Amino acid sequence: MLQRLLLFFYIICHVAGVCRDTETCIERIKEVVAAPRRFWFGEQRSALCSHRNAKNLECGGPPQLANFHSIASRLFRVKTYHSAYLRNLNIFPRVTYRASPGHYRACEHDFFSGNTSAVEADPDMEPVEPFRIRKRPEISWSELQFDDQYTIVFTDVGYATLNFLAVDFPKATKYLKDYEPTENYRPSPNPMVVLIFRKGRIEVEAPKSEEDFDLPQFMLKNELEDDLVGLSLIVASSDPFAIEKQRLKGKVDYCHSLLQNRLSSNPPRHHTILNRLPIDEIDSWLSVSFDQHAMNANVCCQRIMLPKTSVFLDPLGDVSISALTTLTPPSISSMRITSSESNYINYHRQTRNFVEHSNISLPELSNEKFTLAIIDAHHGHLHWLEVDIPAANLNAANGNGQTKADYVPLIPKKPSTCHSYLFVLLAQPSSMETLKPFCEGMCEERKKFRLELFKQQHGLRLSALSTVSSCYDLPYAYHILMKDASQNRTMDQRRGKYHRASSLHSPMSSEVCAAFHVSPHHKCPISSGALSSGWLSGTLVFIVVAHFL
Repeated sequence: MLQRLLLFFYIICHVAGVCRDTETCIERIKEVVAAPRRFWFGEQRSALCSHRNAKNLECGGPPQLANFHSIASRLFRVKTYHSAYLRNLNIFPRVTYRASPGHYRACEHDFFSGNTSAVEADPDMEPVEPFRIRKRPEISWSELQFDDQYTIVFTDVGYATLNFLAVDFPKATKYLKDYEPTENYRPSPNPMVVLIFRKGRIEVEAPKSEEDFDLPQFMLKNELEDDLVGLSLIVASSDPFAIEKQRLKGKVDYCHSLLQNRLSSNPPRHHTILNRLPIDEIDSWLSVSFDQHAMNANVCCQRIMLPKTSVFLDPLGDVSISALTTLTPPSISSMRITSSESNYINYHRQTRNFVEHSNISLPELSNEKFTLAIIDAHHGHLHWLEVDIPAANLNAANGNGQTKADYVPLIPKKPSTCHSYLFVLLAQPSSMETLKPFCEGMCEERKKFRLELFKQQHGLRLSALSTVSSCYDLPYAYHILMKDASQNRTMDQRRGKYHRASSLHSPMSSEVCAAFHVSPHHKCPISSGALSSGWLSGTLVFIVVAHFL
């Protein structure tokens, strides 16, 4: 009973926020679409994006609409909008989304949306996440008859895209363009407009381009100039779902904004170096992956089975990786978008480069180079340094830059512990070819490395970063114990003491396994996955070669 009462009050409050009658709704719609400063593309945009420090991603948008600041002026592509454009409005379409929960992956992180409340379009609605409006909505209005025939258009006014096109609705609905939600990557609200047209004199044809939807041209071509009779708004915020959609299409990568928000709202307590970096300088996302080899083994009386795969870092979560995967250098990639003389960038037409293995010639990026550094997040010790990495083909693992400090694996000192590391991509003002190389291994020079000082000395700008927690876990323990057993075997052979069962148990194995709560009395440090833990067959050579598949 209580649940029903709560639901009843929720529905009453929800409906109260939506305009009630058609006439009131239409008048409010006319006010909102004419407002010149209501959305991100309003008149205030030119002032925010004209200074030299304006960020390209946040100031991006279709340049052909740069001079249009209200919804109506962008819809009809006129600098001076007049209410006569909407003179025939007599329908306020009720657009309702039945949201459903779900999981999705974006920016190399797993997200879940559990909000199941319905969303109803309204000119004064609160911005809604694109994931909640990802499915085609229900459309209706008062006095709609089953045998009516209307044309319905959804268009994203901010980005000039056609998001839905249906004709002969509802009598014999045909979908000329399947529904797609707005892919608003920016934090500012973005409007998607719902247009209702009476059935015209000719058959409606879908436009050739969905990326630059020109409504006046569409109306003229299909003779719908006097048939616009209904209009409504869906106001969308941003979420990782929309950001990932843009990223997958190669239009714009705004994943770094999620990382900036996370670091600002919940800065990691133990990342001493990270807390001193200018997070607001970040302008791109850094993808980092390690190759994980397959493993089937027993170590410290526990069975380990690992598949062969690529392990991607997840700086948006608290995911850790095995130190075993860090024995070889990672693959690094970052999406670079060319700059424009205008701060009003058309991302739909800019040259984009997913930086791994690119053969594209990018003259605008030919002089832009980057530095990649991997450092200990607590002490700043330098684990890897690559300079002069071309923006057009940024993949340090394949040697596209100049190595100034050889790669040192990310290994915690003690078993059963984890340690944090930073991956930093820095934009260079000029070549760093003359930089003196660092010593090999984790020498004193590397331990004295200070990222902030290095950044300042060379005029570098923070472009992207990622983080990871690397753990001395059982897979890495297996690697260390196999290495120790091999060394013991070699020493025993030199002393003439080697026999088939030698070197399988040692003081090191007792110490390492004790860290994983294995009693030293259990002498089962390492064995092949093909063997039982109680009986080892064959020589140590067989054990060594049988583990990495």
